[in-house]
Amino acid sequence: MADSNARKIDSFGNRHLWQFISGTGILRPRELIKREMTRNTEKILNGLLFYKKPRAPQGDLLKDKNLQKQQKDFVLKLTTFLNLEEDQSYEVFFSYLSQDFRGSEKNLQLCLSTERHSHAFMVKIRDFYHSERLYLLQCILHILTFWSESENHPYREEYTVFVNILLKDNELIKKLLEQVDLLCDEPLPTWETHGTLMNERQALVWAHQNMKEQNELLKILLVYWKEFEANAPDFNRLLDKFKRQGFGRRQSYKHILDESFDRLTKQIGSLEVLVLLQAMDMETVERLSYSKCFDDHSLLKDKATFQSVENSMQLLGSDQPHSPLLLSWAVIRQLYLEGEGANITRKYGNQALQLYVFNFLSEMLDLEPISGKSITASLSHCVIYTVLLAALTAFDESTLTRNNSEMQDLYDITCKLMGRDFIAGNVWKKGLEQGVGNMYQSALLNFPLDFSTLVKLSTALASANADSASKVLELWSELPRYTEYLDRNSSHDLRFTSDPLVCQLARDKTPYGAGDFRIPAGVYGQLITTGGKPVSNLEIPIIQWEVTYDGWQLLKGEIQELLSQVARGAGMVQPVQVERVTDIAQFVRAICRSQPSAADGLTDIIVLLYTLIQRFSSFNPPPLELLAACIDCITCVAKLHPKEAWHDMKQTGLLPFLTENIDNMAEVLSGRGLSPGLYGSLLAGFEVPQGEYQVTVAFLDFISELVMPLYKIGHEMQLQPVVMYILREIFPAFQKWRYYNSVRREIIGHKCLKIAHKILNFRLPKKKKNSDKPHIQNLCVYSLLFTEAGRALLEIIATGVEPLEILLAQQSSLTEGSGEDLMQLIQIGFSVMNRLLLLKSHDELSPVEVALSSQPAGYQNQHIVAVIAEYIYHRTNPLLPKLATLFLRRLAVVLPMSILACLGGQGEAIRDIYLMRLHSATEDLSLKTGILELMSVCVDTQPGLIELFLNVQTTKPSATNKDVLVGRTSCLQTVLDLMDVRRQGSYQCPPDLLCACCNFIQALWVGMRETAMAALRAKLACLYTGGKDLKLSGPMLTFKLKTVSYIFKVLAQEIYVTNSTKIDNNLSKILKELAEKGRVKYWSTYITDCIKEADEGSHDNSMDTSTDCTDHPIHKLLLAWKNFLVVLAKINVVELKLDDGLKELIIVDLLEAIHAQFTNSLSELRHKLAQTCSALFFTLVKRWTSSIKVWRQVLDRTLETLTLTMSSGDMIIPSVQIGLLGSITAILQYLRLDAHKRVDVQKLGPILVSTCEVLLQSTRELPSVKELQKLRESLENTEKSFAHTDHRLKLQTVACCTVEELIHHVRDSEIWLPILQENMVLPALLSSAEIYLKSLEGLHYLQPLFILFLTIAQDKKGAECLAMAGLTQHVCLPITYCYQNGDSSYPGPKPTPGKVARPKQQQVTWHNVYCLCLDVYTTMLATMKYSFLEDAFNFVGCHQDRLQQCLEIARFSLSSETFSEVEKTCLLISHLANFSREWRLHLPEPLNKILMSLLYMCQTFVSLLIRPRYLQYILEHQGLEQRERGVAERLPLPCLQHQASTEDIDSPTVQHIQVQHSMLKVLGECFVALRQFSPDLVQILVDQNMDVGEYEPFLAIGFSTPPADQDTPPTFGTMLSCVSVGLRLLTKMDGSKSPQRQESSATAVSTPSVSQHVPKSLVMFVLENALYLTMSQGMLYLKDPSVHPREKQLLKRELGTEMNSILSGIQRYIRRGGPQSPAPTTQISPRTQSPGGATLSRSISQTFLSNQDHAIFRLVQEFSKQVLR
Repeated sequence: MADSNARKIDSFGNRHLWQFISGTGILRPRELIKREMTRNTEKILNGLLFYKKPRAPQGDLLKDKNLQKQQKDFVLKLTTFLNLEEDQSYEVFFSYLSQDFRGSEKNLQLCLSTERHSHAFMVKIRDFYHSERLYLLQCILHILTFWSESENHPYREEYTVFVNILLKDNELIKKLLEQVDLLCDEPLPTWETHGTLMNERQALVWAHQNMKEQNELLKILLVYWKEFEANAPDFNRLLDKFKRQGFGRRQSYKHILDESFDRLTKQIGSLEVLVLLQAMDMETVERLSYSKCFDDHSLLKDKATFQSVENSMQLLGSDQPHSPLLLSWAVIRQLYLEGEGANITRKYGNQALQLYVFNFLSEMLDLEPISGKSITASLSHCVIYTVLLAALTAFDESTLTRNNSEMQDLYDITCKLMGRDFIAGNVWKKGLEQGVGNMYQSALLNFPLDFSTLVKLSTALASANADSASKVLELWSELPRYTEYLDRNSSHDLRFTSDPLVCQLARDKTPYGAGDFRIPAGVYGQLITTGGKPVSNLEIPIIQWEVTYDGWQLLKGEIQELLSQVARGAGMVQPVQVERVTDIAQFVRAICRSQPSAADGLTDIIVLLYTLIQRFSSFNPPPLELLAACIDCITCVAKLHPKEAWHDMKQTGLLPFLTENIDNMAEVLSGRGLSPGLYGSLLAGFEVPQGEYQVTVAFLDFISELVMPLYKIGHEMQLQPVVMYILREIFPAFQKWRYYNSVRREIIGHKCLKIAHKILNFRLPKKKKNSDKPHIQNLCVYSLLFTEAGRALLEIIATGVEPLEILLAQQSSLTEGSGEDLMQLIQIGFSVMNRLLLLKSHDELSPVEVALSSQPAGYQNQHIVAVIAEYIYHRTNPLLPKLATLFLRRLAVVLPMSILACLGGQGEAIRDIYLMRLHSATEDLSLKTGILELMSVCVDTQPGLIELFLNVQTTKPSATNKDVLVGRTSCLQTVLDLMDVRRQGSYQCPPDLLCACCNFIQALWVGMRETAMAALRAKLACLYTGGKDLKLSGPMLTFKLKTVSYIFKVLAQEIYVTNSTKIDNNLSKILKELAEKGRVKYWSTYITDCIKEADEGSHDNSMDTSTDCTDHPIHKLLLAWKNFLVVLAKINVVELKLDDGLKELIIVDLLEAIHAQFTNSLSELRHKLAQTCSALFFTLVKRWTSSIKVWRQVLDRTLETLTLTMSSGDMIIPSVQIGLLGSITAILQYLRLDAHKRVDVQKLGPILVSTCEVLLQSTRELPSVKELQKLRESLENTEKSFAHTDHRLKLQTVACCTVEELIHHVRDSEIWLPILQENMVLPALLSSAEIYLKSLEGLHYLQPLFILFLTIAQDKKGAECLAMAGLTQHVCLPITYCYQNGDSSYPGPKPTPGKVARPKQQQVTWHNVYCLCLDVYTTMLATMKYSFLEDAFNFVGCHQDRLQQCLEIARFSLSSETFSEVEKTCLLISHLANFSREWRLHLPEPLNKILMSLLYMCQTFVSLLIRPRYLQYILEHQGLEQRERGVAERLPLPCLQHQASTEDIDSPTVQHIQVQHSMLKVLGECFVALRQFSPDLVQILVDQNMDVGEYEPFLAIGFSTPPADQDTPPTFGTMLSCVSVGLRLLTKMDGSKSPQRQESSATAVSTPSVSQHVPKSLVMFVLENALYLTMSQGMLYLKDPSVHPREKQLLKRELGTEMNSILSGIQRYIRRGGPQSPAPTTQISPRTQSPGGATLSRSISQTFLSNQDHAIFRLVQEFSKQVLR
């Protein structure tokens, strides 16, 4: 942005100097403040004299500067324009570039290169120079203000030392007076002296600056002479100068001033008067007057000094500003001379009165800098009070005024003064008998004759502070006199006494006909003959009754009198009475505001105020001031009794109301049913036309006061009509209204937004959020986003920094004025907008969001986002740029937009100012953290903007080692500088700033910004230094914990993304340090201790900043620790040296942390911590189970913790119990695999009991079907996984797995089964399974549930218990839902042909559940046999269509899911086949259908197995749809003939072999089942009387190879082909071991082998059963008498031939060394793993030759010889 020379400027930067020494934004060490002030002593002392006029020849002072020609020429022009020395102009130029220039380097070149741009550029530098001059004056003003002992400033001691340096030899006052002379005598600049740019307009700007500087200097003098005496020469010198200047009105350039300068002129004149009055030190004069010794007063210490001042005073008297000085000098003369020179004293006094001194002072107190709450205002009031106090001490009250008008001015001044806290205290301290108190006493004695004077004075005193209000309240309860005109009494009421001036009241006097107030008879009254009615000048006697009465009762009577008047009609209301009641209401308001508890004692009056509001709201014209005061009083009452105040106010009819209910947001938009109430009429009919909005301001205050109290008692919805009216009628239109006083505009907008802000900060429970009717918060959000209110809000935040800066420059105080009001309005606008974007719940973009997120269409108008971003240029208040920055952060998160595109060409300039303020040592810390948070968010959401901030690039993109180049304006260097080790812990980098820096760096790692990460890796050590030892409590602990959490996240991310063998040296160094110093152990212990002691209020106050427990610092630290440990568990990091002991320690610490959360009451935070600890505990136990040596203790402690979680109540805590149960399961699984580690069965019993209790309670609290459906709909576009399952279902799932694992460990059903029965687990689980099956919900729960059933069913007693619990009743019919939809039959992606699918986690589907159900029924049948047969038949009857469909589809679909179901189905059929007779009896038709489908499926499988090429072709090219169209349509005849050949293929794919394997397994199951429907071979061979009619042959007489192109029933050829397939596979398996095969396999290592996927035992099993079925069916045909002899002969001949051929092949195979029959070997048959599989692996050969090899082949040989011959 700016040249590097700008960084060397240290003599300029007065704004930074002011921020530094005043402590704005951050409190710095006192030594630095002292050093900075000492370094700038000359500048601060000289003030404006520091800036020198040009002296040297042009260009001489710039010779040694390294400037380009354009820059040098510009600085020379600037020197002429500013009339400043060249070197100072040079410094101003570069200071401006480094601090305030709002552009990039390109913009700077443009500004310097063209004349038009350079002029505008020079004007901006001039404005910067002017602000620097003012900030320099502010520095000395601030130091002088806070250096005294009475001020409690943190740098007061340093200020005192510095001021003592400045006061040496009276240098400070000399310099100040020189500056006054310089400014007052400065000639108007012209084009001859300041260059051609100095035209009339620029001269006016110069004049305005000159007057502002005069203003500031006068404030400094006012503060200076508050502490120090003014000597006579200086006083006379200033008096003469101010007189010649006309007290601001006769400036040397007055001829060019216009009306806009009147305000400044009056301010200067008033301040000059105040400075002189301060120098006269009237307070000391009044104090010394009692001792009559004035030696301590600098102006009165001797006659000569007095006379010099007297001579100067004699020259005054022509102008009104002289009057306060003349009055003060008259007072001094009266007190100093003790009556001497009375005529001259009277002359001074009369001159002052003739110049309307009190009118001037009253108007002065109304001026902006004096009427506010600044130091200048307080000093001004103090000075005027001392003047008035001294005047009342020197003169009688009656002699100070000549008429009622002047007396009224005097009382007005008194009211304005007594409203100040310190003045009211002084009045009460001195008492009511002297000074200003005497005036109050006079008004007290004249009450109620002079009604308004006492009420207004009391109002002023009551508004000062609570103590003063209490004294006024007490005083009014006992007023001493009742004064009135004598003619208010009739002659019958008076009884005269011996004294003609004293009379007695003859009867009770009731001044108010409508009230209870009375004066009792018998009191005496004093006649006074002074007083005049306003209507005449005649003196009318008054009477003063000596009676003590309650003034509050009198005020109540006044109100009742007004109400009685209005009750008689509008024409009967007296304006005087309205004014009186208005004063009363304002008095009550002042009392209640200062002392809120006083409202309870004024209940009678408060009640009448409600009636006033009701009666006068519809009055024409309404007394707006009265109504506003009444509403303000009710607002004070609302602080104590909000519910009652709201109810009573509604009864008045003033508030807007609804005539119908609001049911949706459309009605909000239309405004239908909203009535404005009486307030709406007041606003539209009177306030808007008049431009006065007293009632509106009071109304908004009332609503604002009630928002939070009504919310706390749950009645916030009653505010709905009022809030709707405000957001529809007031807020959208307030900027368009007419204003008599423009200050009201910002106040009204601020109050509207304050109400909205309170509502938007409600924390609503879910019940209210999800209510059918719109909540008031939703209404507010909708109104501000979708209606005109949103447009008004956008206009406020889009005001821009330029208009704001102009208003701030125009106001006369840094802390008060129209600019400050506008800034407050913009700030609350940002706060409201931030909440709006956070709370928006609608999917569609609102008009406000569209306006914010729409991309700029052109360069004509600046985008609103760019306007918002420019608030970073605002310097006066750091809160505004901070809020704007936070708003940009919110935009980046919630709206789809590019902030960089919205910034346009300003992007680089705004980037530069952001980084400059981030780097600046004088900036507010909260602004710095806000900037860092914005950058952190942009890493993820704003790639363009973050790249602009990072400004990092690789120097050699093509090289393997990329060098990273960090740009000159990169944020990385700024952040690293902030985090410098030497700065950490100091004011330069406190914990909160370090935390924000670490958050930004962590965001870079999360966002995988590789170039930035590469640049930062060398600085990881700097980052890690934040991880120092911490205490469990202390200041800033929140940020320290967050910092550590960010460090752990970065380390975890870096370890994860970097291969452990390529860990960076810096990271390796850090990890080694962690290991060597035992930091992992330390942090494990520390985090555990933090968690144990954690609670919402257990740490410093900063812990409570977050309303969400997930953002609690301890929880954030725990999450980071979790990430770190999970990465270490997955990746072996050698440098960390994690041994088993450390791993075990971490696991035990986590378990203890979980346990500690349940020893006390479970808060929301404790629950969250326990949940996270439980998840981490489970993860580490799974990964590090082998490292746990004390696993018995871990199991016991885990069980104890699990029991604690249940003892806290009947409610389950799924998020915690999941981890505990999962850990128990993981440990048990590990122990089951380790034979050396056995768990005592007696210890497993309690674990099973607790698990069953959790399971039972979890079953009761399972989510309803509607809840799951709603959850599934919300996750429509998300992958359906276990992670997205309801927590209660997850707990149920894990509990089922734990129970299953415990059953495996216990084994003895005598132990585990009674526990299940006692807890009624099985009926509960079956009921839940039925519900979820019917609704197709809870898929991830049902799968482990059926696995549990399967485990239980393997035990006989367990199976019986399961059957008795109603397995069939609950499951049989509902399981049909798993396949009825069609889309869940065979889910999952189809494998890519010829490629190996990448292994991934098996997908859970409803198809899997159905298959598990088949397994359960199969196991139950195998375990219980006949006892379960009826249930098995019921299942088959219910699902016969599905069973048959499955067998049919298997012929066309070769997917793994199909084979899975076919295997389960065939297994069930094979077990049912053991009861073939019963099956045929009960379900003959389903049996026939299933058997037919089974046979055809076997036929298809054999036909495919015998043709490997054809099978391979189908797997490569054919899909399910084409397969179903039939074989004839698939291939042309020549292609079919080639592919259908029975030749083997040399290199089958893995998929091909896997399909072969699946087919063989299915065939094996089918053959076992078919053996039950075929005669027993031994029996049919031996038993000649066997009834062969019992069996029907299922193999047709045919010996050809099964065709591939048509569906035919299976024949003997099918079985023989199956045998051939088996022999071929056996030959291939053994052939792979031959030397020749080994050589070829060496050249093709990747080619899959059949022996690797297909077990030989399976092939032998299929081969044996095929032979068995062939022989059995053959004997059936041979013994069947119905078969023709010719067919029998054919069967013998063909079968014998085929058998001999097979035997030849078998003999060749055996001679090569083939295996034995699988029966006698030690190899496990694939069937042995399934229920009942032991019987299925038996071979027929065992019947004949149980101890001989190849018995089946011998049987075949004998069968061929004996039977088929």
